[in-house]
Amino acid sequence: MNRRAPLAPDQLLAHADAALRSALLSAAHRPLPRPARAAAGAAYLDLWVCDRLLSAEGDSASAGAGFLVPRLLLEAVDGLTPWVDPGPGPRTRAIREYRRRAALLGDAMWHGDQTGRPAAVTTRLARLPRGEDRLSRPLTPVRPAALPAELRTLLADLELERQELIAECARTADESGAGDWARADRYALLTAAAACLDGWRRRTLRRGRLLADRTRLRGALSRLVVRLDRAPAGSDAEFSAAVFPQAVEYCRASGVVAGGGRRPDRRWVCEPVGG
Repeated sequence: MNRRAPLAPDQLLAHADAALRSALLSAAHRPLPRPARAAAGAAYLDLWVCDRLLSAEGDSASAGAGFLVPRLLLEAVDGLTPWVDPGPGPRTRAIREYRRRAALLGDAMWHGDQTGRPAAVTTRLARLPRGEDRLSRPLTPVRPAALPAELRTLLADLELERQELIAECARTADESGAGDWARADRYALLTAAAACLDGWRRRTLRRGRLLADRTRLRGALSRLVVRLDRAPAGSDAEFSAAVFPQAVEYCRASGVVAGGGRRPDRRWVCEPVGG
């Protein structure tokens, strides 16, 4: 068991950021098959989700971020491994850096404080039925009719999950046990979805940029819906592959070299949707 102090979620985000850059750098001179492009797009989306969650929570030590960020980032980076790391044999500097960052994320996920993370989230659940939590309100105040068609179905699934979670928390207010972890997980994923939607509004943008914003939001929400078991994983892979060009541009835009010591300046290619 890792006895070192746990890394804060914003530190984990920096390691996942560097892992994605290293992964793309390792493949810079070879064409990537569609599954590899989908994995890179998925990692980019998960980084964006975690960045939005940290911004919304306002504190990298918050319960929701501490519970969800380590898992999402480890899953994101693990998805890159099959095509980045060839196993035994010579490794480039980029691959060695990828392995180092991935190992740090693995250590963080299985740190000794892991068992306390769900409990920190479950204390919030009692506030849901009383209307005292962010998730007591709809994920976005924007009317469904005003949403782009490609987002309506995803939002409908997420809203149904939110309402079901509130009803379940009301029924089990005086209980605890095996369902706590599952409810904490659902709560954290829905909080991340609300963070992605926070501030969404219709606005005038250049068409290409507006479509890129929507594609990224749709991909991010799709990954959250899949994690909530409300959709098959196939559509998520399609959305992830669609943002691969954004992932490449994102990694090029900041000019951070793999293994660099400074913290990346995360510029997400497009502005966060609505803000």
